[in-house]
Amino acid sequence: MFKIYFLTAFRSLLRNKSYSILNIAGLALGITCSILLFLVIQYQLSYDSFHTKADRIYRLVVTFPENDFNTPASHFPLTANMQSNGNLGFETITQVKGDVGVQINIPSNTVGTGKKFLVDDNIGFVEPSFFDVFDFNTGPIDVRSQFAAPNVVVLTQSLADKYFPGQNAVGKIIKYNNQYNLKVVSVMPDMPGNTEFPFVMLVSYETIRKTLPIDWGNLSSDHQTFVVLPENVPVTTAEASVNQFVKEHVERESPGHTLKYLLQPLKDIHYNTSFFGAFAQTTIAKELIIAMAIVGIVLLLTACINFINLATAQAIRRAKEVGVRKVMGCSRSQLVIQFLCETLLIVLCATFLSVIFTELALPYLNTLLDLQITFSLLSDKILLLFLVAQTILVTLFAGFYPAFVLSDFQPITALRSRMSVQRLGGVSLRQVLVVMQFTICQVLIICTLLVNEQMNFFRNKALGYDKEAVVNIYLPRDSGRKIQPLRQELLNNPAIREVSFASDAPTSGNISYGNFYFNHAAEDADFQTHKKFVDPLYFSLYDMKFLAGKAYPESDSIHHMVINDTMRRKLGLKTPEDAIGKYLALGDKQYAGAIVGVVSDFHQASLASPIEPLIMTKNPDAYSVLSAKIDMTQQKEALQHLEKVWETVYPDYVFNYEYLDNTIAEFYQDEARQNTLFKIFSLIAIFIGCIGLYGLVAFMAAQRTKEVGIRKVLGASTFSITVLFSKEFVKLVLVAFVLAVPIAYYLINIWLQDFTYRISLTYTPFILAGIATLLIALLTMSFQAVKAALANPVVSLKSE
Repeated sequence: MFKIYFLTAFRSLLRNKSYSILNIAGLALGITCSILLFLVIQYQLSYDSFHTKADRIYRLVVTFPENDFNTPASHFPLTANMQSNGNLGFETITQVKGDVGVQINIPSNTVGTGKKFLVDDNIGFVEPSFFDVFDFNTGPIDVRSQFAAPNVVVLTQSLADKYFPGQNAVGKIIKYNNQYNLKVVSVMPDMPGNTEFPFVMLVSYETIRKTLPIDWGNLSSDHQTFVVLPENVPVTTAEASVNQFVKEHVERESPGHTLKYLLQPLKDIHYNTSFFGAFAQTTIAKELIIAMAIVGIVLLLTACINFINLATAQAIRRAKEVGVRKVMGCSRSQLVIQFLCETLLIVLCATFLSVIFTELALPYLNTLLDLQITFSLLSDKILLLFLVAQTILVTLFAGFYPAFVLSDFQPITALRSRMSVQRLGGVSLRQVLVVMQFTICQVLIICTLLVNEQMNFFRNKALGYDKEAVVNIYLPRDSGRKIQPLRQELLNNPAIREVSFASDAPTSGNISYGNFYFNHAAEDADFQTHKKFVDPLYFSLYDMKFLAGKAYPESDSIHHMVINDTMRRKLGLKTPEDAIGKYLALGDKQYAGAIVGVVSDFHQASLASPIEPLIMTKNPDAYSVLSAKIDMTQQKEALQHLEKVWETVYPDYVFNYEYLDNTIAEFYQDEARQNTLFKIFSLIAIFIGCIGLYGLVAFMAAQRTKEVGIRKVLGASTFSITVLFSKEFVKLVLVAFVLAVPIAYYLINIWLQDFTYRISLTYTPFILAGIATLLIALLTMSFQAVKAALANPVVSLKSE
């Protein structure tokens, strides 16, 4: 029986090729989008779920309730002290320190010819307990016992192939930052993409333990602690235990602080933007994942709406077929099954095409979103189940209404070709469907325009200093005594205008903060401050504006301080002049001195974050960035000179530079990707909507063929007939615009809440979206309307 249904359905689709192509194309687009978004959501929700103890792994994070400041950092001596006190009841404790932008040298006696590499990816310094907490594959051997000793390393397969091509890397020696000779003890598979620990090499923590601070006054976000909570132990109990323990130490060394430790679940790290990610920095809010799911459903819904519109448009042509079938004894239920089989056949064809489209589009999506999603339909049972469920639901949703409308035709009326609009279920449903489609289109267009406007705001907003034509080069960690000769050598070329050294650029992802003492107070201040170590030329190179005082001198051996205006206000000083001469001491008071200048506020991080209090002072041993202001008319000569001098001063290090404005642009990569996705989804939604509108105009043309013929005989022009077809849909597009404006306004306001500095919403993007949608709709309608208007009236009236 079903064989006959499907055979009949197949013949019907072949007879109506244009109808079939439009339906399959629309559904294929919608299904492709839903599959791609499903893959992205599935991937995002899988982060670090492969660890066997994932439900019991927590990260210790710090919050300062009074300042509304959060950090994933933990105090350096925390783990050692907790372990000496029986782990405080935790099953396992481990600390991890991350590092990026490091130099790796391969000694010549290892490979015959010395090589040097710059590693821009994450490197992890881990304790042996790291492998008890996490289930990363470290290769053929258990490396826990070896990681109890210093100077051992595990390389990923990709790095091993890069450093020692065609050789066994185990037993080889690599030199880390020209400081540590590390022995390769194992080669592990590359880390999976869906982890917040994307390390390309693991180094024993003992290698650097003695170089780390041992006081309780320092926090660094690249140093994090993870614990395994025993089963049936409440999180609140464990948090109380940690805080009581930490309080005793912190108050003894840094009294007056109100910091609090929290236990953040491992499965929350990837989605909690308050504390940022672990080391991958790929945090994504769950609200955005929900938004992607909604977008996928909405695009699929618009495709289903198209199917309904096109099916009802086709109904007039199939009225006689239905009449003949009913006269021959076919029941309504048989007709419903017949039309549902046709729908199923179309959905299956569309799904088959969408699988091909997904295979083709996935590499581009991975590149765009910087993901590692794989598509394996047969091995991914969840994806297969999703496709089967989607096929059934789309078939029922898209096919049920047209099937009941078509099967409801009365044989006599159908055979006399006297079908009316009312016979097809009334106009109201189709009007609702059109309004829904174009509301969705306009919401996406408005959001795209506003996201694009916010991105332009990011690119063009003044940051409080001059970032143009600045090249940054990361320095080796033993550069202190080479700074002055290096500066003089660089300035010998007129293409290099200014040179400065600092711990980091004005706007940087490397934020350092800690406690401080103000004006010889016995206790440190009740809030943390950001700190930068910069030379005096830093202020002139970046053209920072002094509100009071000036930069400290280069040659003076006495420490002086420069603060930003936010720091001045936090200290309760009424004017910038009031700050001059006041005394500041950082952390353990090694760096202390009088305030000699107050600079205007500048953005130290992305515009999502507020400007924080900041102290700047000298410390050549902490300088890790060389900043050079270059003459952009001599850009090539400047870069060549920089490289030449670098190779002379640091022959063992790779020369690598980056323009500061490019570094700042990287802060907004996620937003830029969202912007691109919005544009793609908007185009797809508009295209699907146009297919549906085309179908509705075709329906009207079929319904009003004789009316058009009579109007033409009575002298109606092509333009007036085109207007006749268009005016109803113009009204619907305008109604959709009225509905889209508040929805888009609400959604974009939620998105903008993530940014401390953001655009002000104006009416312009809303009006532009409405005009664009209206023009697109008119162009879509005009083709079918003009075609109907140019039809020969004799053909449409001869049957009368």
